Amino acid sequence: MPKVVILGQREFDVKAGTNLLKLLQDTRYDDQLPATCNGQGQCSTCAVRVRKGAGDPNQNELDVLGEEQIAQGWRLSCQINVTQDIEVEVPGYEVAEAIQIDPAIIRDVMAYAAEHVPLKRLATSHTITVKRLRDLSHRAEALADGGGDPKDFEALYAIFNYIAKERKLQEVPTKETLTEEQVQKILDAFAKRLPAEEEEIIMYPYFLYVSFTLFFLLLAGLGVYSVFRDAPLEEPATPSFTPNPEKAPWYFVGIQELLAISPNVGPFTSVAIGGVIIPALFVLFLIAIPYIEPYLEFWRKDKSKPVGRRLRDRPVTTLLFTSLMLAAIILIIIGQYFRGPQWEWVIPWQ
Repeated sequence: MPKVVILGQREFDVKAGTNLLKLLQDTRYDDQLPATCNGQGQCSTCAVRVRKGAGDPNQNELDVLGEEQIAQGWRLSCQINVTQDIEVEVPGYEVAEAIQIDPAIIRDVMAYAAEHVPLKRLATSHTITVKRLRDLSHRAEALADGGGDPKDFEALYAIFNYIAKERKLQEVPTKETLTEEQVQKILDAFAKRLPAEEEEIIMYPYFLYVSFTLFFLLLAGLGVYSVFRDAPLEEPATPSFTPNPEKAPWYFVGIQELLAISPNVGPFTSVAIGGVIIPALFVLFLIAIPYIEPYLEFWRKDKSKPVGRRLRDRPVTTLLFTSLMLAAIILIIIGQYFRGPQWEWVIPWQ
């Protein structure tokens, strides 16, 4: 039987072909793996870092994660069926660097930091509070064994780094040995577990300048255009005269055309069918696509695998969506240009 090793945590003997995500969920190692696409291989929220085994990534993993993350060992756990021994790091349960860190050192440093370290000055992505330090102190054994999420180690790194840079090592009341060399090794170990840097878009001032520049250029362009071209307004509205035909704006005229061609079926009038039922079914179809797509792609031989992300992997869904969008566009064109008085057919160029 193949073995699954969650580094720094536990080992499991599993049946060949066991899905890794299902195993992590069954054993409650999925706290940091929401798997928002329900294991369809489309969201990347079930990614784990594979240190050994698992074979080659499939095309779905390459599409979702990209070659750079694959090269770093990240894989989609929902796409891995265990057929050989495998070692993985699960977010929140990864193994720490192979270094002996006495939990007592963590507890003593946290107690010292709560009293003497200016926590607000520490450069971290989240606020470190005294309550957080107490929590880290209570979980010192688990942290030393590799448990905890990246934000825990970010806080630990910031505190140990501050103490080292400010040369406060001798002030920490501890019975354990705490030298500069040992602290540097601890920092190197913690650095492996820091949160990955996220790509950021600078909103102010750069993006804001671009947005306002485009806004004023568009406004100025419309102003100049309006000087040379009058708006296509009709005569002022009067209660005694209704234009024939009275058409909705172009973005609603498709539904108006649908009302005109819809039949009366039993208790349902054309207004109910064309104005409510058909548009509602169209919107519901768009909402349901992620959930019904595996059933729409009935042609697939291996239905146990999720539908691919490329258009050629989902021809039925693509055909249905494209057909519905084309139908909506055609209805708009007909209602806008081919309907005249009494909603009769007209030729627009005559």
